[in-house]
Order: sequence, then C-alpha cells, then structure tokens
Amino acid sequence: MINRIVIAACALVALCIALVVAWLLGSSTGYDLGHAEGQAAAAKQCQKDQLGALRQVIDSTKNLTAAANTASQKLSKTISARQQADARTTKEIRDALATTAPQRVDCVFDAGVMQQLDAARHRAAQAAAGGIGRELPAAD
Repeated sequence: MINRIVIAACALVALCIALVVAWLLGSSTGYDLGHAEGQAAAAKQCQKDQLGALRQVIDSTKNLTAAANTASQKLSKTISARQQADARTTKEIRDALATTAPQRVDCVFDAGVMQQLDAARHRAAQAAAGGIGRELPAAD
C-alpha cells in the first residue's frame, strides 16, 4: 500500500513538474510571440507614418508646382502685354514722326511729337520702376 502511495505521490509530483514546465514554456513562448508582434506593429506604424509624411511632401510639391505654373503664365501674359504696349507706343511715335519728317531736317519737332515722346518716357520710367509683375501704366 505504501508503494502505491509513493507511486501516486511521485506521479503527482511528476505531473506538477510537467505542468510547471509546460506553463513556463508556454508563457515564455507567448512572451516571445507577443514581443515579436509588438515589434512588427511598431514597425508597421512607423512605415505608415513615414508614408504619410512622404505623401504630404508630394502633395506640397504638386501645389508648389501648380503655383509656379500659374505665376509663370501670369508673368508670360504680363510680358506679352508689355511687348504689345511697347510696340503700340513705338508705332504711335513712328507715325507721329512720319508726319513731320521733312521738318526734322533742321531738328524741328512738332509739339505733339514731343508730348508723345515725353509721355512714352514717363510710362517707360514707371514700368521700369514697377518691374515686370506690375500692371502696365495707362497710355495717355
């Protein structure tokens, strides 16, 4: 009978040891798996954040590019308007000078021509002081 009790006690101790070993092994494995999952989740979140920041940079670059194109088109229109105004002023002065060409042999200029030249000089000075991006001065 004592042998049966000793065998049962040994079996119970062996079972307890097996349970403790299984529990330690399971908790260790669970910890390792949880740790690995946590690292993977943190890496995934980091990649997600970096991708979001990259998208913001790309969107910002697209917006800056669009703004630069708009400014370039506006500048092109302003330059074109300046060229047209310059051509119109040059034509007006040439037409005015053509009417008094015979008189200029002795360096005599008509008062109207001189007024147009003075007005053109004034507009040119305003345009030069204002830069390309500004509105053109109105012709008198």
